[in-house]
Amino acid sequence: MSNRADYIEQSGLVIANTNGNMKVTIVGNSGCSACHNSLCMLGDSKSKELEVTMKNALFRIGEEVFIRINPTSAYLGLILLYLLPFLLLVGLLIAFLHMGYAELIAGTISLGSLVPYFLFLFLFRKQLATQCRVNIVKKV
Repeated sequence: MSNRADYIEQSGLVIANTNGNMKVTIVGNSGCSACHNSLCMLGDSKSKELEVTMKNALFRIGEEVFIRINPTSAYLGLILLYLLPFLLLVGLLIAFLHMGYAELIAGTISLGSLVPYFLFLFLFRKQLATQCRVNIVKKV
């Protein structure tokens, strides 16, 4: 059996299950992880949908499940979606300002550089999805 440190877990609700493609909605907790107190309003309570391909998925619509993700996959997502774009943006901004470009032009070019980056991620999303290990298990 897996150790709790072997994966990151979030509860969800199955909203669709057709031919092994499941859609699960995840509702974020609106409090911190210590108490989940909704009065402080620090957290994010938006619901998110996740589509997972699973062979032999025996889940019913409306069933509560746990979504488990490998920490390595989560870190890869954080790096690709947050860290690299930030470094690209700041690096290009500093480089263009150092070359003597006006702040408006340097900022515009730096922001514009994110378009091809995210387009690249979009075009290779299928290959990147194979690197992400997501499992869905029934709540007991």
